Amino acid sequence: MSEAQATPEQNVLWPKIELRAYEIWLHEGCPEGHDVEHWLRAETEIAGEGAEPEATGEAAAAAKKKK
Repeated sequence: MSEAQATPEQNVLWPKIELRAYEIWLHEGCPEGHDVEHWLRAETEIAGEGAEPEATGEAAAAAKKKK
């Protein structure tokens, strides 16, 4: 077995990151030579999605306490 094999989490995230990187590339006018930049930006955005529901839940709970 190779050490370079993807983890189950990576297998799930890879298509999402790939699609988002493609969307970024299209949005920026299909520039050449920015593939790594687009991939890393997409990776950061996708990774940030996992933290949003918890933060939103905390903000909602705090708003309810103020009422």
